[in-house]
Amino acid sequence: MTHDRELFSGTAHYYARYRSPYPAELLDSLAVTFGLGAGTEVLDLGCGSGQLALPLSRTGSTVWAMDPDPDMIVEGVRTQADGEYGNVRWILGRGETVRSAGLPKVRLCTMGASFHWMDRDLVLKALDETVEPDGGVALVSGSASIFSKSGAVEGAWLDVTREVITEFLGPQRRAGQGTYSHPKRGHEEVLLDSSFKRLETSRFTSTRLMSVDDIVGQQLSTSYASPVQLGERLPEFRAELSRRLLELSPGGRFETVEHTDLILACR
Repeated sequence: MTHDRELFSGTAHYYARYRSPYPAELLDSLAVTFGLGAGTEVLDLGCGSGQLALPLSRTGSTVWAMDPDPDMIVEGVRTQADGEYGNVRWILGRGETVRSAGLPKVRLCTMGASFHWMDRDLVLKALDETVEPDGGVALVSGSASIFSKSGAVEGAWLDVTREVITEFLGPQRRAGQGTYSHPKRGHEEVLLDSSFKRLETSRFTSTRLMSVDDIVGQQLSTSYASPVQLGERLPEFRAELSRRLLELSPGGRFETVEHTDLILACR
């Protein structure tokens, strides 16, 4: 399955507002490991609304942010204009088209929970021509998805949220016009078959206090519970999930442990 525009149709507003930020420690680690700063170039594939691209621009690097969804690009540009960020250059396109994007050599290519949507072998072959010899690839699995095998969140609200999504959309995880299942080959196995065979993994853990609005908005930012998937039942879904969450915690506050996994891959 590819990271086509339709997968996240209608989610861009929620994506920009409700996706969990990546840990500062992870961003600092990338900057130190790859010597990011003025004169270096970074590519962020499947950038969404800029959750990695924007904070990485603060290192002084030029960040090329590519995504197939024009609404995500619009949200990213808006966020950039409202904050103190560096040089981000937005590109409408899929990871498989990197060769034709006219990019300079980059020190680092990041992908935040987007690699699994791509033709991974094809993208890595293209990156072998795009990434500097001493550069690398960073795969970051965030914790927005309650269905992810890694980078999962922890909290009592998870079961309630899964139950409501299943009641409204069925037991199979939806994605775009179809359903989704995890690739049979893990990312590490795919990387070992590429030029980027030298791997290092790490996990960053943080605690966040989430509101009912945060949890509902986070679900609406996903491919499996998007406004398009819910259609006319969106108001009903929002009301039902909010009601069930408040039954669980009348104060409407949920302390949540979030894990973010990082795979660094170099030649």
